[in-house]
Amino acid sequence: MELITLLLQQNKVLKSILTCLEKEKQALIQEDAKTLLEIIEEKKCHMNLLEQVEKKREKTWPGISLSKLEKAGLLTPELKAAGEEMKHLVKSIKDLQETNQLLTRQSLMYANKMISILKGSQKSTYDAKGKLEEQEVKNAFLNQSI
Repeated sequence: MELITLLLQQNKVLKSILTCLEKEKQALIQEDAKTLLEIIEEKKCHMNLLEQVEKKREKTWPGISLSKLEKAGLLTPELKAAGEEMKHLVKSIKDLQETNQLLTRQSLMYANKMISILKGSQKSTYDAKGKLEEQEVKNAFLNQSI
C-alpha cells in the first residue's frame, strides 16, 4: 500500500476524531450526559482505527518519516500536503481536547459546589479531652430532619 494512501486514511480518521471532539464540546456545554457517553464510545472506535492504520503504516513503511523522505529528496508534493494537513489536524485536536478538559473540570467544580451548598458544612472536631467541641455549624440549604 502506498504511503500517501495510509496518510490520507490517517487524516480521515483524525477529521472524525475532531468532529467527535466538537460534538463533545457542545454536549459538555449543554450538560448532556447521554450524548457524552455516546461520543466517548465513538471516539474510542476512531482511536482504535487510527492505531490500526498507524500499525499498518509502520509495518509497510518501517522507520520512514516525512522528514527522512525530505532529507533524501523523495518527499512528493502530495506527501508534503498530507503531512501538513496531519500537523494541522493534530494541533486542532490537541486544542479542542484541552478546551473539553477545562469544561469538564468546570462542570465538576460546579457540581461539587452545589453538593456542598445543599449538604452544608458539618465538620466535627474533638478537644484535648476527647470530647466533641461545639462549633458553629453552617446550616445546610436543605433541612436534613424528616
